[in-house]
Amino acid sequence: MAVYIDTALCKSCAICVTNCPREVFAIGTKVNKKGYSCAESVHEEHCVKCRLCEKICPDLAIYVE
Repeated sequence: MAVYIDTALCKSCAICVTNCPREVFAIGTKVNKKGYSCAESVHEEHCVKCRLCEKICPDLAIYVE
């Protein structure tokens, strides 16, 4: 299983961080071209593929495979 975050689209809103039931995400230290610190999948092994993150991301920056 893989969780992909398009850093070019992420605006660090942290909706994925606060709503993930398995605490897969965190706001990282990488900064994208727009100046936002992007979300990262820090505990990808906890992901149960519920795809809630895909559904709630307002920027369509997350994809679960």
